[in-house]
Amino acid sequence: MSRARLVLTVVLALGLTSFAATAQAQEVTVERVEAAGLDFTPVMLNASAATSVRLTDLDQLQIPMAPIVARRPKARGAALFTSLYTSTVVMQGLDLHSTLKAFSAGAVEGNPIMAGVTRNKAAFIATKAAVATVTILTTRKLARKNKVAAVITLVAVNTAYALIAKHNYDLARR
Repeated sequence: MSRARLVLTVVLALGLTSFAATAQAQEVTVERVEAAGLDFTPVMLNASAATSVRLTDLDQLQIPMAPIVARRPKARGAALFTSLYTSTVVMQGLDLHSTLKAFSAGAVEGNPIMAGVTRNKAAFIATKAAVATVTILTTRKLARKNKVAAVITLVAVNTAYALIAKHNYDLARR
């Protein structure tokens, strides 16, 4: 457990036990309210001249409270996978851009599987988006069983597409 969570747990536990102790008492004295550093002046003005305030008077106060939101802690390695997924999308975008640049410089598609798709720009963009999506979804499923294999797969795929994009940009410069 991290220090911040430990401190928060201790503070909440102490706060809840002190709240329970004061809730059991039927009256809260002015000295206890002042010692807590709380300002109940509007309630005190409405209270009688007695030195105690009833809990029902305190309930009528409108104290703004922020909601407590419980957040599920991120799994270990979530940042690594997020960066790998992002780089997968970037690599697909670079491959798309570099291929279109190479085509405009007179290059032709060397991959016979992609040759038909690259003739239609919209189909080519859709194919690149689909490849990125399928890669991410497949490695997410793989990561549930074997995180190391998923990381290695993503690194290999991203490296391959980085090399392809570099090759395409080199062709476009010639």
